[in-house]
Amino acid sequence: MVIALDSDNSFLLFLSVVVILLLFLVAHVYITALWHLASVVSVLEPVYGFAAMKKSYELLKGRVRYAAVLVCGYLVICGVIGGMFSVVVVHGGDSYGVFYRIVIGGFLVGVLVIVNLVGLLAQSVFYYVCKSYHHQGIDKSALHDHLGGYLGEYVPLKSSIQMENMDI
Repeated sequence: MVIALDSDNSFLLFLSVVVILLLFLVAHVYITALWHLASVVSVLEPVYGFAAMKKSYELLKGRVRYAAVLVCGYLVICGVIGGMFSVVVVHGGDSYGVFYRIVIGGFLVGVLVIVNLVGLLAQSVFYYVCKSYHHQGIDKSALHDHLGGYLGEYVPLKSSIQMENMDI
């Protein structure tokens, strides 16, 4: 059976383009969430490459909606910043002064740097949320050895205490 698309029917053409774009967007958001979580896994655990991708796939189970919200928010913010940069700095032409374009461009680059740093922080927090959701322990001493930070007066607990599952 061959399915052909009638290009004369503009409604069907529009509907098929919308469906294809939605499928692309869903796949793009999911793969982006998987990739970002794998990058955190490869930094905080001794797992790299495809093993980190598999670990992030396992961690992402049950938290895909939250990951999609985080990724979509990040992509929208970066898109808005990129669009503003394009309109004001790249295609500003003579309507804006050179000094104005330089100042606004520098400001937008600074905002993008801050957004990327907050995004990295959110990825790390989301990693720990996923580990807690799957009742996996977080080894603070191994994290201390890896990051080289100050652990303080850490006393290991005798029992494993996990956060309760709370749906907000």
